[in-house]
Amino acid sequence: MTFQWHQAERIQVEPASAGHRVVVDKGVSRVMMRFGRFLGAVAMLLAVVVVQLAMSGPSSAKSASAHGAPIKIGVICSCSGPFAADIAAAADVSRAWAKSLNASGGIDGHKVQLIVDDDGSNPGTSAADLRALVADHVDVIVDETILDAAWASAAQAANVPVVGGNFSGTPYYTNPDFYPSGQTNDSIVYANVVTAKKAGAKTLADFYCAEAPQCAQSVPLIRAAGAQLGVRDVADASISATAPNYTAQCVAAQQAHAQALFIGDSASIIVRVGADCTKQGYDPAYITEGTGFSTLLSSAPGTRTNLWSDYPILPFFANKAPVKAMDKVVDRYYPGLRNNPNNWSEYAAQAWTAGLLIQDAVKASGLGPHGTPSAAEIRKGLDSLKGDTLDGWSPPLTFKAGKPHPVDCWFTARVHNGQASLVDGGKLTCEKGASS
Repeated sequence: MTFQWHQAERIQVEPASAGHRVVVDKGVSRVMMRFGRFLGAVAMLLAVVVVQLAMSGPSSAKSASAHGAPIKIGVICSCSGPFAADIAAAADVSRAWAKSLNASGGIDGHKVQLIVDDDGSNPGTSAADLRALVADHVDVIVDETILDAAWASAAQAANVPVVGGNFSGTPYYTNPDFYPSGQTNDSIVYANVVTAKKAGAKTLADFYCAEAPQCAQSVPLIRAAGAQLGVRDVADASISATAPNYTAQCVAAQQAHAQALFIGDSASIIVRVGADCTKQGYDPAYITEGTGFSTLLSSAPGTRTNLWSDYPILPFFANKAPVKAMDKVVDRYYPGLRNNPNNWSEYAAQAWTAGLLIQDAVKASGLGPHGTPSAAEIRKGLDSLKGDTLDGWSPPLTFKAGKPHPVDCWFTARVHNGQASLVDGGKLTCEKGASS
């Protein structure tokens, strides 16, 4: 996994009069810069009001208060540290979404106030970020970290709904306060094996990450799904990000006659595995989870020839109207972001669908321009959604109050000869199966 360390940050964008806060020391200590900025903002605001009143009379003062109270959205992102390579771009997508939304008047008359906290890929910092956002009285939290287990119970205790974003964690199919914008992890292993079968494989090898205990938990699940679907698991091996090569694992899978190879790791590691297996003359159908897909895999040895993946939302490379709408906004506010193959991945698109889910929840809540945004209002809106596809991005989303929200549908796509494309025209597969 690529390591990219940046200064941890905590900033608010929109409305402009809000305070600006920066966290240093890897996201733990805070430098508060409110007072001086507040005085400056007040002075400028008074000047603007005086000028407007002098030029336009009472009507201008009335129009300045046309918008309701802002919707406060907290974002916890692994924007630096070892997870940043796959996740960092997601925060910029959230910012682009917020800026575009505010430029068009917000949601039902309410602008969005986005507070981004970088946990530095550290569980302790991630938990501290959650506490800070609760203290800030945010109305909803967008999850852009794989460390949500560190603060899931605290978010539930605070009665703040959490929207993914990253929705691969257990809370998204076990905790009623976590709302996914796509397929949840209870069916992901089963989906991996279904995808291997679509690729024509009857035997499968499983390469899982060595760094986290939960990675090894995929082995019995893949075996169970394989037994149900007729895709036999013939080889399993752990792979470490620090290993000099993966030759031994490739040779073992080849000797076991594995026709498909599932690799449960980041795109940068998958690229290395594909290169080593190709050197051994081993060319299986590569199977990956679409959440971590980046365009690196479209040009790398092995994966560029025969890669199949299951996607929790519409793949970011799909030639579809909802994808084009996101691309237009991202290119406007963060030009060049989508052209970086090291950072632009499906995680980034999932940040966009998290924003769309919040939009639809606010509208469904009946808040209106004169209502007061709150966590309770956002939750009411989320729990009233039925069959929402987020403009075509997601499987139909229906949430029931007080119940967990598993989503067991996914899209399938493949890379062939360097070209990524949807399988079956983007038709959803909806199954649960033995591993769920």
